[in-house]
Amino acid sequence: MIREKKSEEVPLSLSATARYDGEDVKRQLLEDQHEKCYICERKLGTDFQIDHFKSQENYSNLRQDWRNLFLACGYCNGKKSDRFDNNISPLDVNVEDEIEQRIDFNHNKASFRAVIDDEQHRNTVEMLCRFYNGKQNKRLIKEERFFDEAKQKMISFLRKVYNYQMDSTRENRDIVAEELSVEKEMLGFKYWTIIDCHLENEFRNEIIWNKV
Repeated sequence: MIREKKSEEVPLSLSATARYDGEDVKRQLLEDQHEKCYICERKLGTDFQIDHFKSQENYSNLRQDWRNLFLACGYCNGKKSDRFDNNISPLDVNVEDEIEQRIDFNHNKASFRAVIDDEQHRNTVEMLCRFYNGKQNKRLIKEERFFDEAKQKMISFLRKVYNYQMDSTRENRDIVAEELSVEKEMLGFKYWTIIDCHLENEFRNEIIWNKV
């Protein structure tokens, strides 16, 4: 999960109709989010839903608020529901800096740690832990598949980073840099891999993304 950037031009249907899910809204969100779920960063394809950052159930006044609308995959949107209304906003903070995101291969789980200890950060960490590790660290089938997909993608990325560390050629650097482009998946996890490998200076221009 990383910081997101949203177009300043509000889709017309939000003011011209009573809908929040007009085609212009979907099209703009797909462009803004590089066709990725804003929570898990997986490519969306046709599996996307409009998520209300603050839920319709608890914040009906924000139902058509442009800053409250994001695209999420069906898995993340379904699990988030109205249970995580008090998360840190990916429009306001650099999520990748404020929440450490790692795959703990030794314990076969995703690990998240907030660098700021407040309710919003704790809620966001709780949400991510539940999505990847299941409730009370017991995964159901969909949760297991979700975690396994993330783990396999990070194994692939780690191999590319390792290859660069062992043989720092331009070609191997370019391979890692390509995996860090803003259109790619799993950038929150990749960010902390780069930091853990002490490569943040080497790839400082590639890990700016949507920071302001």
